[in-house]
Amino acid sequence: MSIQERKDREKAELKEHILEAAKKILLKSGKKGLSIRKIAGMIEYSPATIYLYFHDKDQILHELMEMGFMRMAKYMVSAYAEKDPVLRIREIGTAYVRFALENRDWYDIMFNSDEPMKHMEKCRTDWNEGMAMFNFLSMTCQEAITKMKVKDMNPQIVALHLWSCVHGLVNLAITERINIVENDHPEKLIGDVLDSVMACMFI
Repeated sequence: MSIQERKDREKAELKEHILEAAKKILLKSGKKGLSIRKIAGMIEYSPATIYLYFHDKDQILHELMEMGFMRMAKYMVSAYAEKDPVLRIREIGTAYVRFALENRDWYDIMFNSDEPMKHMEKCRTDWNEGMAMFNFLSMTCQEAITKMKVKDMNPQIVALHLWSCVHGLVNLAITERINIVENDHPEKLIGDVLDSVMACMFI
């Protein structure tokens, strides 16, 4: 390994170390408790070192959000492989819910945090992974609309409708409000709601 390759690897490892520390602080103290100084103290580096990798904590949060979407993409493998667009939408919804319930810490960073959005507004950073996933859902909605010959439906509006539905279901499940309706099998109830939404749109 050359000296440059070793330096590049060390930089990548330190960046990952910074992000891991930031995530731990977020889980323990929340977003308001996160600071560059706290991250530096946890990894035993100076705050100046952190600033060599990130402009501010908003950028760190944005990076964590992107990492979360890359993790979510692994849950979408079966959906990506599904050829029928209507079934694919159902697969996307199921995978989304499963990821959220199995990765609540990542889900909160990705969808319930305002700081990453503030960073994008300030730095005009693209929401790369998140938009790629939303665009995939929108494209699938367009395919489903065409297949089912549904008139006067905007695929982006349909995608947003579906997203808001599963996001609401996830938050009801995480806060256990959904147990008021169905305590024994909340996962089945979530699936039934997804089927109902799909039926209203495409059947």
